[in-house]
Amino acid sequence: MRRAGLSARFLVLAALAAPAAAAVGRGSSGATFLRLTPGARASALGGAYGALPGDSLSTHYNPAGLGLLERLEAAGGREARFEGLSYDYAVLSVPVLSWTDKARRVSDFGTAAISVYSLSASGIERRGLVETDAPAGAFASSDRAYALSYGALLPASKLALGGTVKLVESSLDSKTARALSADLGALWSRGGWTAGGGVRNAFGAMKLGSSSDPLPFVAYGAASWRPTELWLAVVEADLPRQDSMVFAFGAERRARVAAGVFAAARAGWRSERADAGGFGGVSGGFGVSWKGLDVDFAWMPGGRLGDVLQYSVKARF
Repeated sequence: MRRAGLSARFLVLAALAAPAAAAVGRGSSGATFLRLTPGARASALGGAYGALPGDSLSTHYNPAGLGLLERLEAAGGREARFEGLSYDYAVLSVPVLSWTDKARRVSDFGTAAISVYSLSASGIERRGLVETDAPAGAFASSDRAYALSYGALLPASKLALGGTVKLVESSLDSKTARALSADLGALWSRGGWTAGGGVRNAFGAMKLGSSSDPLPFVAYGAASWRPTELWLAVVEADLPRQDSMVFAFGAERRARVAAGVFAAARAGWRSERADAGGFGGVSGGFGVSWKGLDVDFAWMPGGRLGDVLQYSVKARF
């Protein structure tokens, strides 16, 4: 099973290196897929999403952002990677007062959300200790996270707090490991400015076989500026336990193209992807919004491993 183990470690590394984290070699962690960037809009902005309020994907980036979500929202998407490796996610966010007739905002008691994230690969060749030209069958590898989140705006303030509890599961052939973890976040907003911070994967370790690795703990700080309804700038600094600090920033320009229809162009940069060669670190994408429905697309260079494409859909009710 030596080659099987090498293949599994290669998949974990590639999940970050194409394009999420080329610098992972300085440390070790389990369930590294938790550092990927769900949401095509977020990925196009370099993953600098920890200070954006009112978005269902706050469940991953900063759960405090759920406290400013005013409508029921569902989102999902897929990221296509090399050799059949795929990253999928789905989120449902529901303001607590969504189905009441009370004379108050639906977000007054906060917003709860449930989300699922999955990185999977199949058809990995199985080989024994003796090298041969013919593989001895194939096996699959998968990583999943199931999360419950809640965020709320504190009464008479501009500060929101939030948290996420998640169950993380990794499977390699016939072996499975599970761990519990949590995210915590805070978000402050005033005018067109927001600032956020917190921790992701605060605790927990994965033991798959004889080795045990901690989950990829990250402390982060982020800010955003929206000078007008059509422009947005974002920045974020992440400090992983295993690696050096990661910097990310992005910009978005929206334009009205028809009655009720808006288009957006986005660009970003993320330092941990800078070693991918060529346009390493750069990301870009676009999106279209119409009557509460958003369709987004993102592109990220992956160097020799190939470019990464992500698309997502979000609906508000």
